[in-house]
Amino acid sequence: MIKPRPWLSRIEPYRPGVHASSEDGSLASNESPLGASPRVAQAVAEAAAGAHHYPDPLAGELRGELARLHQVAPEQILVGNGSDELIFLLAWAYLAHGGRAVCADPAYRMDEISSQVVGAHLTKVPLRAWAHDLDAMAELDADIAYVVNPHNPTGTALPLAALERFVAESRARLVVVDEAYIDFTDDPSTTTAMPLASEGRVAVLRTFSKIHGLAGLRVGYLVADSAIVETLRKIRAPFSVGVLAQAAGLAALRDAGHHQAVRRHTLTHREALTSLVTRAGYQVVPSQANFVLIEARDETELIDRLARHGVAVRPGSALGVPGTVRISVPTTRGLELVERALA
Repeated sequence: MIKPRPWLSRIEPYRPGVHASSEDGSLASNESPLGASPRVAQAVAEAAAGAHHYPDPLAGELRGELARLHQVAPEQILVGNGSDELIFLLAWAYLAHGGRAVCADPAYRMDEISSQVVGAHLTKVPLRAWAHDLDAMAELDADIAYVVNPHNPTGTALPLAALERFVAESRARLVVVDEAYIDFTDDPSTTTAMPLASEGRVAVLRTFSKIHGLAGLRVGYLVADSAIVETLRKIRAPFSVGVLAQAAGLAALRDAGHHQAVRRHTLTHREALTSLVTRAGYQVVPSQANFVLIEARDETELIDRLARHGVAVRPGSALGVPGTVRISVPTTRGLELVERALA
């Protein structure tokens, strides 16, 4: 029988969060509490009539809209099957066969898994005060430095000034800034690395899974120098983003009102969730994302306590931070379930 490449045996498979019996109690996967824009369902239904056609391989209309949003050339954008596909493309292009990468510890699992898949050397630098230790990361020679900002699973965020300094001082040839949760920061304009994406040494990743609520349709994008985009285009599947996903992405992007409603809900309910958890006697890592990391000496006890009231959360031990529990910002009804569990 054929055997896989020997280094693949060392990979721990990704384990997604579990769902609770109700939508309101499913707080393990950082999904949007308000769902997708109402325009998405209509756009998907209309696009389904063309399901017998291959999709636009470059998602041209969506790419053009994103280019206007970020004030970059369309050639600097690559739309992918979620940002996870783009992470794997970056690994294949720039880390395969012995490349070097550096990231925070704990790492975002896709950064870690993709590096292992292509046979790269990954160095994980422990967090300092729950945030990236950029000074230590900058000292390491690497082909790619991964910065998840805000960080998952802690929710801490770095300002643009810190990222600018890191890019200037880092020995990494390419800095990949994953901004899946950027819309939930107090001030995204002073946090995002998007102004650095045209410099050639920075690639910025975004997703439609979080604030746009399209986790089930798999749409993400990368903004970088056009040479990087062209390289990734050569090695990706030509039709990886389907017709329905492209239509949904456009509809979501064009509904600014829904975007703002999700942002307002997340910020207010994140504050309420933090207050509720601290009143119950737990310490919380100050979050700039759509989740909160709770310090819990006995994470199993807290997880079971929440589960008895229909709330599913993510154990920190599964995310590289044992002794913690990560809980997504809930709906109003979900907040009531958490309050009952902690009462």
